[in-house]
Amino acid sequence: MGKKEKLTLWQAVSIGLGNIIGAGIFVLAGLVIYQSGPGALLSFILTGILATTVALNSAELSSKIITHGGLYSFVKETMGDSLGFIVGWLRSISYAIAGAAVSIGFSSYLLSIWNITSSSLIVLIAIVLIILITLIDYIGIKMVAKIEQSLVAITVLGLVIFIIVSFFYGKWEISRFTPILPKGPLSIVYSASLAFFAYSGFNTIATLTPEVENGAKNAPKAIMISLAISTVLYIMVVIGMLAMMPWYLYGMSGSPLSNAMMYSHAPYFIIDVVSLVAIISTFTVTLSLIVAGSRTLMQMSEDGMLPKWIGHADSPKRSVIIIGAITVFSVFLGNLNYIVLASNFGVIFSYALTGIAVGILRKRKVLKGFNSPWYPYIQISSVVLSLIVMISLGTQSLYLGTLLIVAGIILFAMEKEKGMHK
Repeated sequence: MGKKEKLTLWQAVSIGLGNIIGAGIFVLAGLVIYQSGPGALLSFILTGILATTVALNSAELSSKIITHGGLYSFVKETMGDSLGFIVGWLRSISYAIAGAAVSIGFSSYLLSIWNITSSSLIVLIAIVLIILITLIDYIGIKMVAKIEQSLVAITVLGLVIFIIVSFFYGKWEISRFTPILPKGPLSIVYSASLAFFAYSGFNTIATLTPEVENGAKNAPKAIMISLAISTVLYIMVVIGMLAMMPWYLYGMSGSPLSNAMMYSHAPYFIIDVVSLVAIISTFTVTLSLIVAGSRTLMQMSEDGMLPKWIGHADSPKRSVIIIGAITVFSVFLGNLNYIVLASNFGVIFSYALTGIAVGILRKRKVLKGFNSPWYPYIQISSVVLSLIVMISLGTQSLYLGTLLIVAGIILFAMEKEKGMHK
């Protein structure tokens, strides 16, 4: 890749923010508040702490293991091929299914502007969006970066507008923020497992380290900057949501921010602006997810974990088409909710391993690049908190996640067997 095609620090930050600020805050925030009441603030803070520990791990790993594979490569290089393959397999599925889910969110928001409710139209628009985004990713990462930079600025501005509106139209009364734990302390942990996925997009940057100018130095910076910006925005948005509407009125709504503004009688044109921002953010997240998934597949191909033709000539084009196709297929899956639970398991499972991977590199005396502060406490915290969040996802998630791991082991064994007979 030529020097002119490299991403700048702020372009990398834009892609990270494009993947972080999306369905998590625009859709899940309402459910988090409904599950834990005003304690949702504690859930987002707890999740922010976990995300920070994982981000510090990822920042250190991305500066020392420079590949397109992100978490897959970090685990493969420190813990071996088999575990690396399982992480890559889980991550690829997570990216594709999450892309399908977010694209469905895009369709829902779009149709809600015209008050249209049609499941077939939602599916059709989602598929058209995925095909369009796959074409954009196919053209090249620079095109993605330019689009992300423009649209992410609009998304951040939309959240800032919501925060400002909440100061004027919210009721800043103690009753809106009490009781802090109406559903008990355990609700904080469960809600944190939901809130975590509002943060998890920062690892997309790790898959782009080779494509960032001075990647060993700038990729870790981009990871921490994007996480810091999103954490501040998230906490302020949740505070605003609690002030604008009683916590118990939030639920499974796909547009909690719009509902909060309608309840507090905010101007209609501002409600429309926030809905438009939600559409833009789901677009950018889908774009980033396909980028990350394709880079993981390409790296696995280059490493001999998958057929070589996937990453032909060090190009992500074929892997982009594959991830795009899987994402389209995922739109048609019968019960997307259960499968998303399994994909969430894969995300947390891979994050839990980042602390261990950092520990292994430190044992090997690999000290070049960025070194996480407060070692090994940050790493121990990331593993423990990840396990707590993973368990709180529930038995369905653990069951389906285990099935995916078993399927990954079988695929890995088959690929190894093929390689032995060549």
